[in-house]
Amino acid sequence: MKSEMKKQWDDIPLKGMLPQDLKLRMWKNIRKVTIAKTKNVYRWMTAASVILVMTAIGYQFFNRTVNMQHIVVMQTFDNDIRLVRLPDGSRVWLNEGTKIEYPENFDGSTRNIVLTGEAFFEVEKDSSKPFIISSGLIKTTVLGTSFNVKAYNGTVPLVEVRTGKVKVENKNGSIFLVRGDAAVYMPTSETLVRKKAEKLEPDYKKELLDVDGLTLEDVVTLLQKDYDFSVEYSTKDLKKLKIKGTLGTKQGITEMLNTLAFALNLKVTETANHRYMLSK
Repeated sequence: MKSEMKKQWDDIPLKGMLPQDLKLRMWKNIRKVTIAKTKNVYRWMTAASVILVMTAIGYQFFNRTVNMQHIVVMQTFDNDIRLVRLPDGSRVWLNEGTKIEYPENFDGSTRNIVLTGEAFFEVEKDSSKPFIISSGLIKTTVLGTSFNVKAYNGTVPLVEVRTGKVKVENKNGSIFLVRGDAAVYMPTSETLVRKKAEKLEPDYKKELLDVDGLTLEDVVTLLQKDYDFSVEYSTKDLKKLKIKGTLGTKQGITEMLNTLAFALNLKVTETANHRYMLSK
């Protein structure tokens, strides 16, 4: 039984990016269960591994040096959504099958990114350093805004703006976009056309909630905007416990609370329908 469970443990996605103390607790919990419970525990442990994925460098990250500058490269795969924090504090949600390249530090007069695939950007404002995304046939330039860029190999590039002002250009010209606008590349004429954005925020971005630096109470309040539930705390100090990383929202509310509780070494008990108690 132990060897089979160890094989399942080794196959859990994202495990390699978790802190060592959390990995040890996860493995000890797995060893306590019977073979009959193994499947359910594997599913729960996979959910728990979603949180804290931003606490380590490795797994799908690697560095290379270009012109004496460190370049960080991250690649996502099928069913793999990631949140990346850039050196300037900007946040980028990567859709599956996406690669992003950026310098370890934004030195110089611009912030340059290379993107293949699809990503949603929330760019920190810095008027002295334009944020420039090179994505195949188009280039997108901003100072501080939020928008989605879709530029997979072999597809028509698309930029959709949620907030702020964005400049999109190619070799034949440029257009400026504001909230609700989209720029579509037309292959036949090799030009950019302005259209109405279909979505201000893509669905994949909603699958990953950024909870890094928030208190447990803050996260619960955030979840209550979309889920009907209530939480009681055994002691008030639990409310101020800090969370690190991200939280997958494809889970139900019970699973998400279990993930939060596991990360903070707490217990969660459902006391009634949609009512929960968090305790040590």
